[in-house]
Order: sequence, then structure tokens, then C-alpha cells
Amino acid sequence: MAELLDKLPTILVLAVLVGIFFALRRHVKSERLILWTAAWVLILAHFIFQALDPVDGSGSPLIFIADQGTLQVAAMFFIASLTSFSQNRKLTLGFLALTGVPMMSYISAAAYGCDWRSVYIACSAVIFFGTPLFIACFRKLTLQSGAWIPVAAAAGVFSVYRAWHHEYLFGFLAALTLGFGMPGFLYWRRYRRWSPGVITSAGGFLLWGLVFPFGQLQHVYFPALQVNPELWNTPKFFVAFGMILTLLEEKSEFLKSVREMEHLINRQMQRFAGITSRLLSGVEVTSLCPEIAQAISETSTFRRVTIVLSTDGKTLFPAGCAGMDAETLKLISDNCAHHWRMAKLVEICKGGTMLGENARLLKGRDLTGYAMIPSQEPFPPDSNWQNGDKVFIPLQSTRGAFIGCISMDDPRDPGRVTAEEMSKIELLAGDLAITLDNAALHRQLVRSEKLAAIGQLVAGVAHELNNPLTSICGYSELLTDEIKEGPARQKLDKMMREAQRMRRIIENLLRFARRNSLEKKSANLEALVLEVLALREYHIRNNNVAVQIEIEPELPQVALDEDQFKQILLNLLNNSIDALEGVRNKRIHIEGTRRGDRVVLHFDDNGPGFAEPSRVFDPFYTTKPVGKGTGLGLSICYGIAKEHGGEVHAVNLSPRGARVILELPLRTEVELDSRAVLSAGTVQ
Repeated sequence: MAELLDKLPTILVLAVLVGIFFALRRHVKSERLILWTAAWVLILAHFIFQALDPVDGSGSPLIFIADQGTLQVAAMFFIASLTSFSQNRKLTLGFLALTGVPMMSYISAAAYGCDWRSVYIACSAVIFFGTPLFIACFRKLTLQSGAWIPVAAAAGVFSVYRAWHHEYLFGFLAALTLGFGMPGFLYWRRYRRWSPGVITSAGGFLLWGLVFPFGQLQHVYFPALQVNPELWNTPKFFVAFGMILTLLEEKSEFLKSVREMEHLINRQMQRFAGITSRLLSGVEVTSLCPEIAQAISETSTFRRVTIVLSTDGKTLFPAGCAGMDAETLKLISDNCAHHWRMAKLVEICKGGTMLGENARLLKGRDLTGYAMIPSQEPFPPDSNWQNGDKVFIPLQSTRGAFIGCISMDDPRDPGRVTAEEMSKIELLAGDLAITLDNAALHRQLVRSEKLAAIGQLVAGVAHELNNPLTSICGYSELLTDEIKEGPARQKLDKMMREAQRMRRIIENLLRFARRNSLEKKSANLEALVLEVLALREYHIRNNNVAVQIEIEPELPQVALDEDQFKQILLNLLNNSIDALEGVRNKRIHIEGTRRGDRVVLHFDDNGPGFAEPSRVFDPFYTTKPVGKGTGLGLSICYGIAKEHGGEVHAVNLSPRGARVILELPLRTEVELDSRAVLSAGTVQ
């Protein structure tokens, strides 16, 4: 009873500490804390059993086994909590079983006074040699392993040697010394900071491990020295209070990181909201792309950001970059001009691993052959991110067409490359894509309204000019009957030719302004293109123009008026041939593809390009010399394309050249529209 009363204060303090660890488990979810709590429960049980064991050693062997067994197993719980596989429950249980079973066997044999040398040697071998082998099998050995493995091996050798000579106490004390001393080394390696909690716990473990050899030395060499037994318990409290401090420090660091992350998120949302408001204000979208890339680079984990866009659905250009040097920017521009195409971009954006609603993570090995420019920043081995990996967020219009993408790499923290990190960037990318799409639609609407207004104007002017011009032509013909050959007749003939030229111009104006009835029928585009090229074959050959035709196999047929469509093709071909005047190695490339529910024709040339691509379809706009062009050819093309339910627009190619893009609806779509009109007429 006296022994129990002496141990009671220590038992009560340990009980309070165990209660604190149980309470901390409600706020800190960690496998390590579970192991710590279990270890302190075993330490508390050790003191309770120790208090029940008489000082003279006359107690039951079972109490001795429970007393020393709980102490030894608690040391193994501390070691398991600080190893590299502490989060793996199966490996942890395997480690505890590997060390706990031979320890309990060793203690049980000693408790009953068994002089079984082979049992003690086998248990010592498993404890001191089996443990390093177990760790080496399931975890890669590090440089730090070279510090404790030789110590464990040396202790094992001496334990086996002493056990061979029937001295079993050394193995028992060696296991306790290493069991409580090694966690001090592991504790420092796990946290690696000079904080009060880490220093207190690491130092406490080292002192706790030294208690056993020093206690034995004092018992053997200084038996008369009176030492307060509670002095040997002091390191235990250092460890316990240090662990609690460490957990509080971890919680404080976590809260600090949460506040910092919240600050970063708020800053990011403010930046993105400001950009979104400017996008909605009608500002030129491409001018904001550098600012968007910079905002993503500054407020997200990604250092390098690139925004590439397309204006024609095929070629790409860098609209904004951030976090890159001048050499990398030049490489990106060169790749956009010569290597990257929208088809490859679409292929990339459909591969990889989904990282959110739209974002995709592609490994470096999946990007070989795409001429990507990997970051030179070295990354430690990580299953989630390696050098050469990239994240792509496609930019798609409301109709589902790809208009570009945002690519990101070189993360500051690979652990933040998550769907949560992508969500806000994806929202900004969605706003950018919608604004780009709306801007393109707005430009088309403005151009359509402008051309419609011009069409009404020229129609009125043409009608007003047609009447006096008819009189001029009529009276000129009458005068030719009265005036004979001579200078006057020559002047009259010239006047008649110019009047006829004016009449043809007026007819073209009326054709541009007036919607004529179309005789649509199913047609093969490739055949029509070849027919038009045959008409201009002599002119093409005389001008040394190389024409390349690339029509997609089995291209669907389109419902159109063949005569008017031939006029479109002829005007576009003539425009390309005229643009190549004075150019060496003249080339024209005609490409036909299907894009969704439309057929798209590209007329490319390697000429100087358009001076003002947005004005090429305006009536009377021409860059040709006076007398060589009226500026109505492309305007007529625009009107005919609109009558067919299609679109036509022009862009310049990089580094030189021009492209006219003609889009026409598929035959099925036109047939459905016609059936709808017929049905409506039947109902009426």
C-alpha cells in the first residue's frame, strides 16, 4: 500500500496527461496522435502495475510481465509513431508485432527465471536485427539510417554475446535504452525545427533512454547513493509536455497556413473579379490576356502561365504569358507560327487526367512530339508532379468550338495542384472564353449591320443611276447610227463602253444588295472547286501559281446554288491570284474540312496579306490600282454566303499570307430549314 501511495502523484499526473491526449484527438486527426495516446496509456498501466509489485520482488510473475511489458511495448509505439510508415496501418501493425512478440517472450522467460539461452538469443536477434531488415524491405533506406542501424546492430551483438554467457539483463536494458532513446532522434528528424515542443520532446526522449543504463550503473557501483525515485520519471514529463506543445504548434501553424491561404484566395478572387468586370465592360479581350496570365501566375501555385488563342480555328498565337524569360517567349511565338495547330491543341485537351471540371493534367511523357517547352525548375520525386508536366484548361465557345487554351506549369507547391486550386482559374477561363466568343459574334453582327445598311444605300443609288444610265446608253446607240467613222465616232464608242461598264457595276451592286431566289441542290464541293480551277487554268499557269487542293475525304454535300457558288469561288481565286503579283514562289492552298454541322473552305495564299482584314468585304474597298478593281468581288461573296446561311471572314497568316474562310451549313441542316418553312406554309 505504501508503494501505491508513493506512486499515486505520478499516476494521477499521467492520468491527466492521458486525458489531455484523448481530448486532443477531437481536434487533431492523426494516426501519430493515436499511437502517442496508446503509448501513454501503456505508460500509465506500467506505473499502476509497478505500484502493485512489492519492492522486494515477491510479487507475481504476471505482474512483472505486465509491468515491464507495457513499458517495452510503449517504447515501440513511440518508435512506430515517428517512422516513415506511421500513416500505413498495416506496416505499423507489422512493426509492432515484429518487436512486441519477442519482447514479451523475453520478459516472460525472465519473469519465470527460465535459463533458456536459445530463447533469449532468438528474441534479441529478432528485435535488434529483424527490425532494420523489416524497415529496409518496406522503405528505402536514407542517410539517416546509417546513424541508428549500426547502433542497433552493435546492441544486438552484445545482447546475443551476453545471453550466450547467461547474462540476460543486458538485452533487456539495451531494448529499453534504444526503445526510448531512438525516438529522440526520430522526433527531430520528423519535425526539424527549433521550437520549444520539439526540443523538449527530443531531449526528453534522449534523457529517458539514458535513465536505464545510468540507473543500473548507480545500482551496481553506487548502491549507497540515495536518489529520489521521481527524478528518474522527470524525462517522461518532458516528453509528454513537449508532445502537447508540438501538437499545439502544429495546430497554430495549420491555422496560420489556413489564414494565409484564405488571404491568397481572397486576393485571387479580387484580382479575377476585377478582370471579369473589365471583360464584361467591352474592352479589347486580347489586350487583357497578358494581365490574366500575370494574375494567375501571382495568385496561384503556378509560376508559368501561357494563353494561346485562335482567330480562324486552325492557327494559334500567344495572347499572354507570365513567368517566362525572353528566350522562352520567343520559342513560344515560333512554335505557334510553325508547330502548334488547333487540331493538336484539341487532341491535348482531350487527354491526360481530369483535374477539375475542365482542367487536365498531362504528364511530360504524354507531351513528347508536341514541341512543348518544359520548365527548367527541378522538382523532387513526386507521384503527382514531375518536370515536364503541364495543366491545360481549354477555352471553348458556347457552341463548343475550341478557341484556345490556358497552359500552366512550374508549381510552387505541387501539393496544391488540385481540383480546388483549379476551380477559380476555370471560372476565369470560362469568362474569358465567353467574352472572346461574344466579341467575335459582336464583330460579325456589326459587320452584318454595316453591310446591310450599305446594301440599302447602294440599292437606292443603283436604282437612281440606272434610269439616267439607260437613257445614256439608248441615245448613244441612236447616235452611232447617225455618226460615221471618224474621231467623233471613236469618242462615242468609248463613251458607250464606259456606260456598259457602269451598267455592270450597277448590276453587281444590285446583286450585292438584293436577295435573289436561290435554286439550291445537293452539290459536291470538290467538283465545283475543280471546275472553277479549270476555268482559270490558263491564267494560273501563265502566272506560275502553284495551287494545292486538300479536300477532306467523304466531305458531306452541301445544298447550294451552283452558279452563285461558282461565282464565290471564282472571286476568291481571282483575289488570291491578284494578291500574289510580285511574289516569288506563288502558292495558293485550298482546304476543305468538316467542323461540326458546317463545311469549311480555306483559301490561303503567301502574299503580303490584307491591310485591313475587317474591311475587305466592304463595297468599293480595294487596295488595287485605279481601274484594276471595283472593290465589289468580296462584297458579292459575302452576300451570296449569307444567302446560303453561311459565313465568310478574312484573317492574316503569320509571318505572311492571307486566308479567307468560307463556312456553309451541311445539306441536312438546309433541308430541315426548308421542311420547316414548308410545314409552316401548310399550317397557314
